Amino acid sequence: MTLRAPLKTSVYRGSVLVTGPAVEPVAAMELQDHLRADGSMLSIAEANGLIEEARQEIEDISGLALINQTWRLSLDNWPNAQEQWWNGTVETSISQLYGPRGIVGTIALPRYPVASITSMKIYDEASNPTSVNVGAVFDVDTYQRPARIRLKSGQTWPIALRPTNAIEIDYVAGYGANGDAVPASIKRSIKLMAGYMFSHRGDGCDMNEAFQESGAAGIVGKYKVKRL
Repeated sequence: MTLRAPLKTSVYRGSVLVTGPAVEPVAAMELQDHLRADGSMLSIAEANGLIEEARQEIEDISGLALINQTWRLSLDNWPNAQEQWWNGTVETSISQLYGPRGIVGTIALPRYPVASITSMKIYDEASNPTSVNVGAVFDVDTYQRPARIRLKSGQTWPIALRPTNAIEIDYVAGYGANGDAVPASIKRSIKLMAGYMFSHRGDGCDMNEAFQESGAAGIVGKYKVKRL
């Protein structure tokens, strides 16, 4: 008789940006007004560049997606779906089969807030894709941060056989299509960070210094998910 291997609570996770935001959450003129700088001091192009840099850094540090953008999460296998099972009959607790609720068997989407899952594909050994009907097989919880995907009661994991990146989940994350949907405090953190970068241009200021010293870190920290 062979015992089942210990439950795994993590799997390989790759996360790539498929489609970036169409606009920035803060307009160039907003940054100019914040800094009381006209076009001769801070051009529209330079302001947009500073805003983009600040927004990307804040998103990467916090896990947030501000303006709607599409991300792809790739997994080698489903959580706990490739464990060894007993060869024989053994009496055991049901928790040994399904694992601790909320950990094993849950897929967390890295970027949040999540608006929708646009597609889910699984691949066979020859890398042929099959689309999964997400609504029929999975429960998607967007109330949690990060959002999570779990099997519906009575469903089984779709069979994914490719050795690497056998599962691809595309989803849209963001507060909305434009800056009006983004919380005002986060927009303020972008202006603070971009303003600091502008004021310290040429001083060797790096992104981490700008994030911490501008005051953006204190604001963004309220939105960052605390992982146990």
